[in-house]
Amino acid sequence: MTEAQNTTRETNRDRVRRLFIEPMLELGFRFKNRTPEQDQRKRLDAMADDLGYLTDENLQRVFATLRSKGEGSSRCFWPTRATMIAYAQIAQPRPVEEIPGLASWFGSVAGREALAEGRLVAEYRFWIRSHRPPMHEVEKRRVAEAGRQDASRAELLREKAQRMDLDQQDQGWLDAFERHHAAAIKLVRAEKQRGAA
Repeated sequence: MTEAQNTTRETNRDRVRRLFIEPMLELGFRFKNRTPEQDQRKRLDAMADDLGYLTDENLQRVFATLRSKGEGSSRCFWPTRATMIAYAQIAQPRPVEEIPGLASWFGSVAGREALAEGRLVAEYRFWIRSHRPPMHEVEKRRVAEAGRQDASRAELLREKAQRMDLDQQDQGWLDAFERHHAAAIKLVRAEKQRGAA
């Protein structure tokens, strides 16, 4: 058997186990007594899935941060899932397209309404910042107002670009707006096509 045949490809979960979970276990991190073995495995798998988007370097940064964040009087119990996700987000923000619920939100009536009402980009940008949709009336009003302002500015800049070259700041703003619009439209259409299939 050749060396290439003997080596197996490391999965993303295996990578997280190697760079984060195993070093934490070596430090003495554990689950509370009487946590069933099956529950421990599920929680470690969920942890690996939650942190799997991080680069190797950022996994090591999260390890360096969380190694002193154990819970309990001995500081040896695993931090909560929410704590780990928060520190991972600080180390490396999760790509917006990977946020759970994002695709289904934009593929639902909410996404189609945002598109029809001219606030699609503003809502997409809200998701980037908050990792959730606007939920209460103040947020919804702010997103709607930002959508109106952004759509107006984009239209003015497109018209101006037909007559002359835009300065670097305006061109950068318009490029970012168009990228976010394309990404949001893609989510709306992808979910719609999935539903039609």
